[in-house]
Amino acid sequence: MIKTLGRSTAALVCGLALASCTSGEPEAKSEQPCGVSPSSQEGVLLRGIIPAEGFKALVYNSTSEVATGLRSALPETSPERRTSPKSTCALWAAGQTGGDRVTFRFGWVSRASKEVEQPLSKGVPFEMDGGAFGQANDTDTSLYVGCEMPGELGGPSKSAWFHATAEHNISPPRTDIDQTVRDRQTALTYLMARRVTDALGCENKPLEKPPVVKPLPSP
Repeated sequence: MIKTLGRSTAALVCGLALASCTSGEPEAKSEQPCGVSPSSQEGVLLRGIIPAEGFKALVYNSTSEVATGLRSALPETSPERRTSPKSTCALWAAGQTGGDRVTFRFGWVSRASKEVEQPLSKGVPFEMDGGAFGQANDTDTSLYVGCEMPGELGGPSKSAWFHATAEHNISPPRTDIDQTVRDRQTALTYLMARRVTDALGCENKPLEKPPVVKPLPSP
């Protein structure tokens, strides 16, 4: 991860009051996937996850770049071959170098893959309106949802899940993570994933509803 953070050619670092690399225009928001204003849902959730006065963003790929890559990879997705997750960005507490941060990645997973059934260590399963489901623990959120693509990608999209992950690196490890914090992490992952599903043009608009997390009993 440190090597990745150091690649100036692959990432754009922005110093922010909260985490806004966007002018507020739709196109800018697409190109700056970690653009988050303090008053937005994402901003409120982020402050509830990582206590900090401000945040910085590191952009690996714009939302449109990730969407383009996912469109190309979708037809090759199968139970034997999954899409390599594509990172959009990371957010971390200002004044730290690789400390408390959250990194977002997106890809496809075949609906026939056993990967979807694999439990996260100490993970709590959840479901959300619109058909999204997954698991979350103290450091990871894994969210799956159907994304019905238009045109020739329609068929392949019906046999794959759109997969969003958020990895939380907290140093030193926090001891106050509870279900409320896990739900915030999941809701933030949902909202950041919505930017990618919007860019993909999912015809069923799977993440359009508000991010209401419904924890389920562990199997």
